[in-house]
Amino acid sequence: MWDFPTRAFHWLLALSLCGSWATAEAGFEWIDTHDLLGYFALSLVLFRLLWGFFGARYARFSNFLTGPRRVLATLPKLFSRQPSEDVGHNPIGGWSTLLFLILVTIQAGTGLFISDDVMHVGPYNHTISSSLAGQLAQIHHLNFTALQVFVAIHLLAIAWYRFGKGTNLVGPMLTGKKQLQDAALGIASSQTLKALLLAAVAAAAVTALIQFAPEPTFDEFMF
Repeated sequence: MWDFPTRAFHWLLALSLCGSWATAEAGFEWIDTHDLLGYFALSLVLFRLLWGFFGARYARFSNFLTGPRRVLATLPKLFSRQPSEDVGHNPIGGWSTLLFLILVTIQAGTGLFISDDVMHVGPYNHTISSSLAGQLAQIHHLNFTALQVFVAIHLLAIAWYRFGKGTNLVGPMLTGKKQLQDAALGIASSQTLKALLLAAVAAAAVTALIQFAPEPTFDEFMF
């Protein structure tokens, strides 16, 4: 049901966010690791966006992003105790996935522009005014709070599905397998080679973004 690249993305992103949180709280000596984890998260998001168009069946946006009518029709099922019959994401889960990708992009993206005026300077901090950098820093901190709330809701939903609806969501995200009434609903392949190529493209793009950031001028250092 869930291809290996989608599962790997899910757990790697979870680890990178936990690491980002821990290194942000650990002090200045961990700031370089914090930056690297942010770049890694940005690479993961870029890969997932590509995989949403070129990936396996249930990873594609066309499979789980639906119109508002289907989203509203899903609400009564969400709060009933009837076990879920969805193979992949349901309409609410699909849009939640996209929202989560947007939040992570905002988090990692704003980190490129902010500075703490002590140890950390994002690679693009000198390309914007100090006032705008301050505003982006506020967004960076507020957005992380939004991410924490979102993760809490995600965990509560998993618990509700497990203990309220009798549907295990964690197992399939670990193994990729789920008991299906129709074997034809399963995927034939994880398309891992394609995923590796797309992951390389994503990693190369983020690396280029960082490595080819414009160098600050002497005047900017003086400012």
